[in-house]
Amino acid sequence: MSATTRTRYRPGVLDLARRESYLTRLDWSLRNLPSRESRQILRDLRRDVTATAADIGMRPALSDLGTPVVLAEQYTAGIDPEGPRYGSGAIAAGATGSAIVFLLLAYAIGSGQTLAAMGGGVRRRVLRAVCPDLAVASSLTLRGQRCAGRALSGIRQRWAVQG
Repeated sequence: MSATTRTRYRPGVLDLARRESYLTRLDWSLRNLPSRESRQILRDLRRDVTATAADIGMRPALSDLGTPVVLAEQYTAGIDPEGPRYGSGAIAAGATGSAIVFLLLAYAIGSGQTLAAMGGGVRRRVLRAVCPDLAVASSLTLRGQRCAGRALSGIRQRWAVQG
């Protein structure tokens, strides 16, 4: 190995985060370009920024490019303005749907825990009526404090009489 061999530049974690943040904002601004073109632009820019950062550092390399919005305007100057953004709508709908499902689950779990803590809920009883082979299932919703055994035995007696 000769003394003139240059080692390959490896950006640090912070520099990688800066570069990827910049390229993500640029990608969002390039949304009117076809995806193949925008991927090619981002790939070339990632390579060029990393090469420039080896000489002058990541911050100066990114600041020399300007803001991502201005750079994207230079790339999209000849493109038709603002078309429909189905991808953005799908992302927003997915996020909204996920939030609704999460909130419904949280409400259901909280309601169940509240009922259990207050001694309420639904109790299922299988009552054997006149015939031992015949079973009548019923459910009883209890509110507040647990019912006394006498009240439940009264319900059993009424079911046995009606059955």
